[in-house]
Amino acid sequence: MSARKSRNNRRTYGNVRKRASNRWQARYTGPDGERRPIGTFETEKAANAALARVLSDVYQGTYREPETGDVPLREYARRWLATRDLKPSTRSGYERLLEHWILAQLDSPGAPRKLDLGSLPLRTLSHTMVSEWYAALREATAASAAAWLARGTAPSDAAHVRAWARQTGLPVKKSGRMPAALWEVWRSAGAPDAATEETRHHEAVTGRTQAARAYSLLRTICGDAVRDQLLDANPCRIRGAGQTRPAERVVPGDTVVDAITASFAGRSERYRAAVIVAAHSGLRAGELFALERQHVEQTAAGGVRLNVRQSLVEVTGKPVTFGPPKSDAGRRKVHLPPDAARELLAHMDRFTAPGPRSLVFATKTGLPVRGGQRTSMFTRAKKRAGAPSEIRWHDLRHLAATRAAEAGATLAELQRRIGHSTVAAAMHYQHATDDGDARLAARMAEIQAARRTPNVVQFPA
Repeated sequence: MSARKSRNNRRTYGNVRKRASNRWQARYTGPDGERRPIGTFETEKAANAALARVLSDVYQGTYREPETGDVPLREYARRWLATRDLKPSTRSGYERLLEHWILAQLDSPGAPRKLDLGSLPLRTLSHTMVSEWYAALREATAASAAAWLARGTAPSDAAHVRAWARQTGLPVKKSGRMPAALWEVWRSAGAPDAATEETRHHEAVTGRTQAARAYSLLRTICGDAVRDQLLDANPCRIRGAGQTRPAERVVPGDTVVDAITASFAGRSERYRAAVIVAAHSGLRAGELFALERQHVEQTAAGGVRLNVRQSLVEVTGKPVTFGPPKSDAGRRKVHLPPDAARELLAHMDRFTAPGPRSLVFATKTGLPVRGGQRTSMFTRAKKRAGAPSEIRWHDLRHLAATRAAEAGATLAELQRRIGHSTVAAAMHYQHATDDGDARLAARMAEIQAARRTPNVVQFPA
């Protein structure tokens, strides 16, 4: 090749040359100063076109090194999680979603092979590939939910791990805090299942919620990969895949809650007032059981005001800690109706230890009430009262919001009382009841009747 020909083939930051195989090779120098081959081509024209495209990206600032998208999803996702500022409970939940659903091998639907999304380079992720993974995810979560319902199991529940330990002959106490070492042994064994009554799920469980959460997490991770210029576009574009439609729930009425609270006796009587306060205040369980004596104020009118300032933080297999409420809106003051206020004050006189930092609702030894203990206590109370088994502790929060709405609370007032950041979130708890609708119809009839009554003017004789 002549010197003139060579000079014509050269480009600023790149060149094209003919190889011994008679194919043409295009090379360029990236912004980092590294010399890289683009590839070999049948014609000089094709090599020049490829070089021009790469140099155009360099000049326009849209250039990305080819190897940047080679990082596997597994590596990027774990690094993504490690660098995020998350609450411990949120981080623990994300870890479970990642390892159990996103990075795990799933059976491909309709094909005898495994899908391993985590091993794939980021740049190879496509909408088609994510759609196939999501179909496999839906099948896997549905099968897992069916297994839970058949055996009454929930792998993240301490009662379940305790039952597994007893079935395998491992020494474990019937109650109390689960040893961290036992959690590790259970995980090392592959998190096997075991039957236990305390962890039975409602028949509405289908696995759809788990699938939606896993998909939403993958979409968030891929969105950040796009911002990091490791992906050209987010491959998670399945309409409605990250949304869930919660099952229709029946809010427990006053009669049911009264029966449950009346069933507390003996050692469990110390939790009776917690049910009453939850059903009137609308506090989240973590907020309620994190209340300290200093957070309860008596007002000048003889009422009680709760200052919500913290919440319990529970991470599976670790000691309970305290953290801020779920959001900034969670920091609020909630007034109790007179009856609930009297129940709370009577409880504190009898069961709450002295001192401003003492927990209002605690175990007999003064320790925080964990979620598993709360569930067991509430389940026993429901059985004694003959209440529907599908009622959850969280439904007391629904009841409190319904009571506030029926009392005439505006959406803004309901939002502040429940501790939500948006009105839309507060509306989720503004349930309508048959009784409330009947009262509304009666008021409408009264107004209509009053309009039809003629105005009779009485003149003095």
